Amino acid sequence: MKKPELYTFSESTDARGNLGFLEELKDIPFEVKRVYWLYDVPEQQVRGDHAHKTGEQVIICLHGQMKVVLESQSGETLGYTLSEPNQGLYIPPLWWGKMLFRNKAIMLGLASDEFSESDYIRNRKDF
Repeated sequence: MKKPELYTFSESTDARGNLGFLEELKDIPFEVKRVYWLYDVPEQQVRGDHAHKTGEQVIICLHGQMKVVLESQSGETLGYTLSEPNQGLYIPPLWWGKMLFRNKAIMLGLASDEFSESDYIRNRKDF
């Protein structure tokens, strides 16, 4: 079973600001089929609260802060704090994830699959 992993992406910094970048299949382990973002999430609001059967994701906190808690089917729990736009969290299939948004967090998500409701496990007892 694959495990979650924290990635640090390349960046270029000069007097004009910072440029962060990543390349699929080089900096993340899958081809990106969908890009999504979450913003204007109320302070302390929980998002996620589901798992994917086959889909993989990398989530990046572009602004603010996110607390992420992931749990495997065997009960292993991992916690992460995302607050740097050059870091991304790889979430493999079959990890239950919850995200808590703080400080006007903006999240960018990169997904291995197009949206399909049938890939979601939304009921905790089905996990």
